[in-house]
Amino acid sequence: MKVRLGGYNIDAKTIRELAGDRYGDMTPEIISASYARISRDPREVSRLREEARKDIEKARKSNTAIVFGLGHSSIAEHAVFNIDVMGISRLAVEAVEQFRLASFTEKSQRYIRLGRDFVVPEEIAKAGLKRDFKGLMKRLTESYKSMYESIRAAGEDDETAKEDARYLMPLATTAQFGMTVNARELEYMISRLASHPLAELREFASKLSSVAGGIAPSLVKYPDPTDYFKAAPAIRVDIRRTAGRAGKSLAGDGPEAILIDVTPDADKRLAASLIFASTSMSHSESMRRAAKLGKRRRAALIASTMEKMKPHDSVWREFENIRLLYEVTVSSSCFAQLKRHRMATIISQDYLPSLGISIPDSVRKAGKVKLLREAAELSGRVYRKIGSRAENARDYPLLNAHRRRVLFDINLRELYHFSRMRCDIHAQWEIRRLADLMCAMAEDKIPSGSVLLCGKDSFDRRKKDLFG
Repeated sequence: MKVRLGGYNIDAKTIRELAGDRYGDMTPEIISASYARISRDPREVSRLREEARKDIEKARKSNTAIVFGLGHSSIAEHAVFNIDVMGISRLAVEAVEQFRLASFTEKSQRYIRLGRDFVVPEEIAKAGLKRDFKGLMKRLTESYKSMYESIRAAGEDDETAKEDARYLMPLATTAQFGMTVNARELEYMISRLASHPLAELREFASKLSSVAGGIAPSLVKYPDPTDYFKAAPAIRVDIRRTAGRAGKSLAGDGPEAILIDVTPDADKRLAASLIFASTSMSHSESMRRAAKLGKRRRAALIASTMEKMKPHDSVWREFENIRLLYEVTVSSSCFAQLKRHRMATIISQDYLPSLGISIPDSVRKAGKVKLLREAAELSGRVYRKIGSRAENARDYPLLNAHRRRVLFDINLRELYHFSRMRCDIHAQWEIRRLADLMCAMAEDKIPSGSVLLCGKDSFDRRKKDLFG
């Protein structure tokens, strides 16, 4: 056996300094081209990579022929980019970070004091509302500072003050993140965002195409918007017309969750999946055996798979056969955490001021609920004014406190991961309350399969209660 390092990502400035005049040849296309030949060339992969490195243009032609000619798009996944993104709005970040096959690390508003940095969308400027919008941004920035100081004065620590004062900040606030993405997903991302109704996201797609296409033109080759993606907004308008006007929304002030659907006979099906994977029985026979075991023996069988678990271990893959569908209502602050669980299926509505705002306990303690509500009302007025002239951009003035409805479809294995992170004492308060609600509902419907749904901080105690 041989295991050899084929390459790894390093800082772009370092590449320029080391490459000198050959910087144009420093491309991840070399890795893709050499790996593409593995299936048809008997030579060792290190020799294939050396050949690709010596003739970049030949390597690019090979990539183009294999990826776009033969349709073997997975070859493009071997080329990986690290991309710095700055000066993008929080609203736009939500659209970018929905892409599953990429990694994101974002500047957190929980840990950093915010300033006056915000995006002025092109649509708002063209609608003649730039003055109104900037005036709102100034008011919200001042209110944020006042809220932060009031929470600190009420006895909360600095971290809590930053975490909860941000509920006053708008979705137009600028963000910064680092993204790691392979060329196949990047091309899909660019094409999708180039078709987006928001000008900011179309600009982002153009800049991505310029950055990556110049380095790997044989892999990021078709970044243009497609008719399929461009048609989506008009189709959604038709769906709204067909469905009719929505009923009145009930305003709340915290996370809400409804368990809409769950796999029938979930514990029995989970036990059957474990039997299926551990024996030579068909699934139908495994189901019959699981039914014969009875509740107590099924519970013991399921629990046996978790006896040696540590807090960071995943439950077995058989747990993925059990799924749960929730409808949750959360603020933008909470959604910022929820959207990171991209292995779940997340389908979100637009933000809706009539759903109310989420109010942190620290804001109540500081006596500043009125300040938050006044800020929400002010941003709501600008939201409605923008909506009458530039509907696609109306969400920019809304606050992190404003709420939206989300369909959250998750399998039981992923829910365990979700619970470890979000039921933990260190999690952001709103998503922790949401996760506790969701896990309680799962435990009611799947009592044996959910016995260790909990945060890392309570894992040892829960495990000791289960196994002694």
